[in-house]
Order: sequence, then structure tokens, then C-alpha cells
Amino acid sequence: MAGGAARGGVRHELPRHACAAAGRNADRVNPDAACIGGTRVTQGQSTLVGRHATVVASAATALAYGLVLPVLPVLIARLADIDAAPLTGRLMAVYSLAVIVSAPLWGWLCSGMGAVRVLRVGLIGQIGALAFYTLPPTLASLITARALQGLFAGAVLPALLAQASQVALDEADRSQRFADVVRGGLLGGLFGPGLGGVLASDSQLQLPALAGLAALAVATAVAWRIPSLPATAQVVVPRAVGHRGELLVWLALGALAAAAMSVYEVGLTTRGRLALGLTARDIGLMFSGCGVVMLLAQMMVFHRGHDPVRAFGWVAPAFAATAAGLAILAAVDRAWGTTAGIVLVAAGAGVLQPALTYWTSRTAGGGAEGMTLGLRTAVTTAGQALGSLAGGYAFTATATGRALLAIGLVLLGLASITTHRLRRRLVSVHDASIAPRSVPRNRHT
Repeated sequence: MAGGAARGGVRHELPRHACAAAGRNADRVNPDAACIGGTRVTQGQSTLVGRHATVVASAATALAYGLVLPVLPVLIARLADIDAAPLTGRLMAVYSLAVIVSAPLWGWLCSGMGAVRVLRVGLIGQIGALAFYTLPPTLASLITARALQGLFAGAVLPALLAQASQVALDEADRSQRFADVVRGGLLGGLFGPGLGGVLASDSQLQLPALAGLAALAVATAVAWRIPSLPATAQVVVPRAVGHRGELLVWLALGALAAAAMSVYEVGLTTRGRLALGLTARDIGLMFSGCGVVMLLAQMMVFHRGHDPVRAFGWVAPAFAATAAGLAILAAVDRAWGTTAGIVLVAAGAGVLQPALTYWTSRTAGGGAEGMTLGLRTAVTTAGQALGSLAGGYAFTATATGRALLAIGLVLLGLASITTHRLRRRLVSVHDASIAPRSVPRNRHT
């Protein structure tokens, strides 16, 4: 921060004339404070506001996505008088496609118009998208709403990650902030479908939509309190730790982790219904239990002040645990098998995405970070879509299903071996890469 070096060699400095222009005496600025947008903000204040906004915005976006899911199949069946499953899948695909297309662009805009501004646009845009759900429903309005919701939701994750990286005090803090983003999404995803099912009645979307609008409005108000760095700010960031080939590896690993989670979600639903005869409420409770395990695993590994390299040591076991959980879920038609699969896959998922996101960012370096984080959002969303498609077949007693499951397990095993080897190199390059370099921010961040 201004006047003082942050821990771990990562520092955010503002020229003294920036504070002077705001009427501040630069020589007497608190070394633990920064002049941001003409306002002095201490590290504690900036950290508190930033962390709250990160969790709230991420949770609100996931909540808004999940609130309408329980009622969509019933509503589509009433509107189209056809089998709702294919059309529901297409609506899900519209959302995913919008995120895939828009996220890299939003990530690029984070370097131009600034991460905080992109975040605000994304939240406001989602409010406009959800407003369509309050109108008398038609297939056209549903498709439009899902497309717009995906378009603006694609802005939130890259913006949150870019902003978190820009204000982090050191590498442990940056890794922790990335974990906060994922944690917020987990919380929203955990409560969204359940709350939507409670609020929806007689295939009506109005109440779930209003709940989503309220959540996004709160997130927007919180996001508006995040200060922006002035155009003259000099932000000191760590050097990139890898090359373009390694960046592709990180992106592929993130897509694989997302795909495995989607396969698990589809598998849990189908196996719970067909093999165990569970009700929708039972399956919902199992998903809630999954979310709790994910949060616990994440909090254990990504605790305050953790070492990012040491946290990465859990990635190889997490991939292995995910593979074991999927195998058990597919092979055992009993409650204990389902429970074991949930625990293994959920614990692995709680570790994988925060760690892989952090090292993707580190590999990209400060200059290309926004665009890379947007690209990562698009790639992981594509992985989720492919995983959902594969999951529909992977748990069926057919040659195709067995082949898809076997391919997935092999890929997860290779990912475990690859990340184990990567950790050895990360240990050697991490300390050397901490030496910072100055990157001028010629736009608001």
C-alpha cells in the first residue's frame, strides 16, 4: 500500500501527487493506507469491503442462477406441451453458451474499463435479465432471459478474480481471495435451488425471480462501495511463473475439474432416482451435504495466511479422490456407496477450483491476467456443459456409458500425476517469482 511494502513482495503503490490532488498531505499519509479514487482507505477497510463484496457478488450470481431451476421443467412443459427435458437442457445450454462467449471479452475489459466497473455492469445486467422472469412467461422470454443472464453473469467471475488479484497484499492473501470467490459461489449454489423450490408455486417464476433480484440488488450496493484505483496508480505485481504451454495445461485442468463435478451431479441425480429410489427432497439434501463438505475442505486448506504452494500439494490427491468417488458412485448401488462418493468428490472439488484458479493467474502474470481469467471462466463453463452431457451416459449400463466413465477416470488419474509433478517445479519457482515488477495502471482498476 502507499508508503509501505506489503508482505511477500507484492505491493500496491500510488504516486504521492494522487493523494495531493485529493487534498491530502502525501508526506503524512498513513503507511498502511492508500488514496483510492480521492479517498484514503486503510488496508483493513479495503480488505473488509473487498472480501464482503467478493462473497456477496459471487453468491448472488450463483443464487440467481439456481433459484429458477426447480420450476423451469414444469413451466416449459405447460408452455410447450412437449417433453420438458430436451428443452430444459437447451435453456441450460443457452446460459452456458452466453458465458463461454462473453467471459473472455469481459476479462479483456477488466484491463480497460476496470474490474470494479465490469463487476457493477455484470450485476446490473443480471438484474435486467431476471426482470424478464416477472413478466407473463413465454418460450421466447425464457430464452431471452437465460441468454442475458449468462451474458452478464460471465462478467462477474473474471471481474471478481481480477479485482481480488489487484488488491491482494501478498500471494497468500491473493490465494485466499480467490478461494473467497469460489466459496461465495458454493454458498449461492447450495441455497439457490432449494430456496427456488420453496418459493415457486404452480409453475410461477415471479417469487424466485424477485428473490434473485433482491440478492443482486444487495450485491450491487455492496459492489458500489468498492473503491477504484485512480488512473495514475502504479500496481506492483509478481512476475509470471510459467509460459504459454503451461497456461494451456492449467486451463485444461480447470476444465477437467469442472467436467468431473458436472458428471458427478448428473450421476448423483440419476443413481439416486433409479438405483436408490430417492425422492427429490432426498436428492436435494444430498446436494446440500455435498456443499457442506466442499466448504469444509476449502476452509481447511485455504485458511487465512496459508502457503499457496503447500495448498497446491492437495491438488493431486483431490483429483485422485474425485476419480475414486465417481468410480464408487458408479459401481455401488447402496447408500454407503453414494455417501462415500459424495464425500470424496465434494472434498476434491473444494480444493481444485481455488488452487487451479490461483496458479492460472500466477502463470499468466499481471499483464494478461484479466483476459486469462475471462478465458478460464469460459473454458470451465464449457467443461461443465460437456460434463453434464457425458454424465447422462456415464452412469448407464451400456458400452458407451462404461467407455465414457473409463475415459474420465483415466483423465483424472493423469491429472493427479501431472499436478504432482507440477508441484515440484512450483516449489522451485515460487520464491524466485515473488520479486515484483511495476505495471502501470493507465485505467481505473
